Amino acid sequence: MVMKKVLALIAISTLINCTAFRSGNQELGLLTGTVGLLEGDCMPSPNSPPCEPRPISTWVYATLPSEGFAPEKVVDSVRSIGNGQFSMNLSPGKYSLFAKYAGEVACTQFNCNPDCFCQPVDIAADSTSTVTLVVNKATW
Repeated sequence: MVMKKVLALIAISTLINCTAFRSGNQELGLLTGTVGLLEGDCMPSPNSPPCEPRPISTWVYATLPSEGFAPEKVVDSVRSIGNGQFSMNLSPGKYSLFAKYAGEVACTQFNCNPDCFCQPVDIAADSTSTVTLVVNKATW
């Protein structure tokens, strides 16, 4: 009899935890994107095609809004796959994005409206935001 009560309590506890986990995930937003590397001589000329970034596998960091990378501001990180694609679930809010290349964590774009933040992105609950990060190591 005691064993049945213990098993019933475990089953109820598991059901409550699974339901809470599922409902908690509904409040997250999805961030997807690609990371590319721009390198080489990208000086425009009439006889050469424009430079295009090539997809890279690297670390992508989502931080609290920031002008520069600070490890203590990292909210989440993920490694992009070989074709540069990545995704992460984040709580609704504003974030800055950074990409790591050759041991350096780089800001790929600044937006100064009204504050200067690195690669800003807004995440909304139950929606998907898509970004493209380009690490620029090209010569111009």
